[in-house]
Amino acid sequence: MSYTQRLSEREAALGRPVRVGIVGAGQMGTGLVAQVHRARGMEVAAVADVAVERAEAALAAAGRTDVVRAESMEHAAEVVAAGGAAVLDDGLRLAELGLDIVMEVSGIPDVAAQVALSCVLAGTDVALMTVEADVTVGLLLARMAGAGSSVYTVCRGDEPVECLKLVEYAEDLGLEVVVAGKGKNNPMRPTDVPEDVAEEAARKGMNPKMLTSFTDGTKTQIEMAALANATGYRIETPGMHGAAVDLDGLAAALRPAAEGGILTTDGPVVEYVTGDVAPGVFVVVRSDSEVVTEELHYLRLPGEGNHFQLYRPYHLASVEAPLSIGEAVLERRASFAATAWSADVIATAKSDLAAGTVLEGIGGHHVHGTAHDADEAREQDLLPIALAATSELLRDVPAGQALTYADVRLDASRPLVAMRRMQDSMLKNGVIR
Repeated sequence: MSYTQRLSEREAALGRPVRVGIVGAGQMGTGLVAQVHRARGMEVAAVADVAVERAEAALAAAGRTDVVRAESMEHAAEVVAAGGAAVLDDGLRLAELGLDIVMEVSGIPDVAAQVALSCVLAGTDVALMTVEADVTVGLLLARMAGAGSSVYTVCRGDEPVECLKLVEYAEDLGLEVVVAGKGKNNPMRPTDVPEDVAEEAARKGMNPKMLTSFTDGTKTQIEMAALANATGYRIETPGMHGAAVDLDGLAAALRPAAEGGILTTDGPVVEYVTGDVAPGVFVVVRSDSEVVTEELHYLRLPGEGNHFQLYRPYHLASVEAPLSIGEAVLERRASFAATAWSADVIATAKSDLAAGTVLEGIGGHHVHGTAHDADEAREQDLLPIALAATSELLRDVPAGQALTYADVRLDASRPLVAMRRMQDSMLKNGVIR
């Protein structure tokens, strides 16, 4: 039975739909509001954005006419209970409103992590679209949720989540996954800064820093590191291979070197490729059965020898995100969450950086992200990119060098820094694994 049918039955039994709160009403948030509004068995009960008029506009664009700007939390709770749509400016307080699930779409790692923590502590299910937070403190949040009564998840619709679904499919078929990954649909220019993409960003109606995070490779590195943490797979080399491979060559290229491919290990690993694979995701699998191998060739599954590729040619972002509502509310499980800490995304200098520089974060002028094996990053004391913002450099760092914790004075006022320190301590002491 589909989620739609089951959610409709739930609504009939309870007399109300799933109440959804949404944090962030930018482009992606507006799309999510519209998609949830169209779905059966769920409704947008509250939207929070620092610009409340943006939240009101998102609800209006979806066709809601029962939107109320909350004057207090008590007022907001009354609106939600009456079936209306409350608008407020503080996403950290949505967990107080008796919602079934909060969807975070802010795009800001610090906000996303705090929203997730507030929901987990309140026993409210929470789903993030800001994977930058998950790749920084996702294991902490997943373990805390698992120890309580809430579900913590990253939303369906983004590449790492849809790639995980291919991994699960392959495993259910009894096939061995060698590589899981995505196609990169932007140029790979690690030294890009916002000025370099300003014209393109204006044409696309994008924030230049967001576009920079795509073209400098940080977004891809973050997505694949999150996939590594969700699967337990490895990052084989810092930054991954990023080979120029087209769709028809995946199974031939992404296999161990001993078998004619580019990998230095036997897998499983995460990778990204350039070529015509984007905006899709893929897994390369191996069959150890001659009978199954022959059958797969007979069925024309693309492959070479006993290696084959499974491919999904799209990911639908906020359009697919409501699938995570059904999975969390009905099945009490996450669509995607860290199960281990296999990878970290490290701040790497875009240019020669001088001591005293206060660093910008993701998509800025100073650093781009490079995915590393988490154990190696820990041994080398490397700095996660999400912690770099507002940190002060204590010494010069040359272009291309990975930053260490010793290179910076962290901004200890950021809750994300405290959460990451807690996760690191728990990993070190074996409290979480």
